[in-house]
Amino acid sequence: MNRGMLLILPVVILALLITAVPLVNMTYKSLQKTMFGFGKERFIGLENYVNLFTKDEDFLPSLWRSFLWVFENLLVQLTIPMLIALLLQENNLFNRLSRTLVLIPWILPLVVISVVWRWLLEPNIGYVGYLLRSVGLNSPSFFGNKALAFHTLVLINSWHFIPFGTILMLAALSTVPQSLYDAAKVDGAGAFQRFIYITFPMIGRTIWFVALLAFMWSFNTFDLIWLITEGGPADSTLTLPVYIYKLAFKMYNYGKASAASVVSTLILIAVAYAYFKVFSPKKEGTR
Repeated sequence: MNRGMLLILPVVILALLITAVPLVNMTYKSLQKTMFGFGKERFIGLENYVNLFTKDEDFLPSLWRSFLWVFENLLVQLTIPMLIALLLQENNLFNRLSRTLVLIPWILPLVVISVVWRWLLEPNIGYVGYLLRSVGLNSPSFFGNKALAFHTLVLINSWHFIPFGTILMLAALSTVPQSLYDAAKVDGAGAFQRFIYITFPMIGRTIWFVALLAFMWSFNTFDLIWLITEGGPADSTLTLPVYIYKLAFKMYNYGKASAASVVSTLILIAVAYAYFKVFSPKKEGTR
């Protein structure tokens, strides 16, 4: 064993302990009938998986809701950071100050964000409700209305992610040579044409990376949803991570929760593999 392999061995062992061991344990538990504090474990094979797809009324809707959650989050988290980064691209005092302030939502703990937004959007005593009533409008129940709760949580979750995406986009924009823009202006290219033919191709790798992170983090979002709505009202915000938590710690069905977690893990692996194969930026000269 060479010195390089020896030096990284502790990291490899730690990574295996953190990832491989829980995955193996989760897979093993998914084949058991395991209830927290109720009787002994019993091997039942694939029965938990069969029940999830054939008998459980909440699993498939929560899975579909997770994909819808990811789709809506990606729409916001890829477009708004790009627009903000383009606005803050110029290096002046105002933009430098704005780049600092834009980080505030990202550095705030999600517990704080959840409490603050619950208070702001509370229909009776919330500040948003007060502003709406002051102009003669009725304040809706943002988290009590099935039609609003899901989309409101998407906006809050994206509000938390936008600073991170913006900083990455700004870093990518700073690598685009100004000479390319100058040459394009001389050739008569407008702002939209410069963005399509220069900016977008040059920062494509960063957009690809931000999209991957946004997908993974959004699909696994649990804390924000649980702290604000707990999957309600009427399961309208019950995504797969929240459903798994309820299975394990509210219904004490550890075996079935493990099976749902295995399905979730396989979905993420499959999507990541397909994403790398289909959308991975290709190096110049390769096909």
